[in-house]
Amino acid sequence: MLRVVLMLCLIVAVPGCAARGVLSILPGVTAPGAVIQPVFIATNRLPSQQAETGLFQQRFGETRDPTLRYARLDVSIPPGHLPGRIEWPGGQLPDPSQHFVVAQEDRLDRGDFLRALQTAGAGQVDVLLFVHGYNVNNAEAAYRLAQIAHDFDADLPVIAYSWPSAGSPRGYVYDRDSVIFSRDGLEELLLALTGPGGRRVLIVAHSMGSQLVMETLRQMAIGGKGTALSRLAGVALISPDIDEDVFLRQAARIQPFPQPFLLMVSSRDRILDVSAFLTGKPSRLGSIENPTRLGDLPVEIIDLSTVEGGDRLGHSTAFTSPAAITLIRDTTR
Repeated sequence: MLRVVLMLCLIVAVPGCAARGVLSILPGVTAPGAVIQPVFIATNRLPSQQAETGLFQQRFGETRDPTLRYARLDVSIPPGHLPGRIEWPGGQLPDPSQHFVVAQEDRLDRGDFLRALQTAGAGQVDVLLFVHGYNVNNAEAAYRLAQIAHDFDADLPVIAYSWPSAGSPRGYVYDRDSVIFSRDGLEELLLALTGPGGRRVLIVAHSMGSQLVMETLRQMAIGGKGTALSRLAGVALISPDIDEDVFLRQAARIQPFPQPFLLMVSSRDRILDVSAFLTGKPSRLGSIENPTRLGDLPVEIIDLSTVEGGDRLGHSTAFTSPAAITLIRDTTR
């Protein structure tokens, strides 16, 4: 019982008692040596000024909305940035020489969004689509993708699908329901990106976002959207919070099955330990101990269990540990 109590305390503590991050928008403000990382956003979060009082009081969007909204952010990454980190202002005034800030924000309609992607990725075949996980607000989704794109030297346009997570440790069930709600929006986005004249899409998903990706790809396959699935450049699921049996049934319906298909796992993932406890199973897909359970499914597993550094609970090692960033960057080139 003590172990159970300790684990539940851990999940309530993430990401800590400090105030959650928000986007610091400083139009036109930059610092010498700062790097501008463009990040495109597609979201089905309802802006807070249009929403009723939310359950979790998130500034932008735990409230679900069937309408997709689009934006482009120019995220300024400070010259002293450390790999794996997001340098938040915290209680300080935002300073582009020290912190992540937004130097420009453009809200777009769908047509302008697709045209801006074409302009941003001239000469590129692919785009990267990032689907965040549980307990993530809109600012965290945008800044995390900027950090990933910068640290992994991404030379292609990057898009965050910012679905309406509660952005609260106590919103686990709310987030699982939001995953189901958000499948249609993710399908709409994928169809727009892979349509005539579109690009190939590399999908990177984290934690509960992996469930959203698998459910959406399964839905598209069943709905006869195989042409769009064939335009995927690959899928990477990082610390996937999915039941292994469910994953196998999802994968069985996805045709064509995207290639390459990577699973990044760790036996040191304490968040997935809690998720497994809550579901009554010994483990989740992201902490799989017996890969033979996946049979002949064409997936490649990257085990990060022995990689040092990163977040203390081992749930975001792939993009918070400098050692993991170097390993993955070298492995996937």
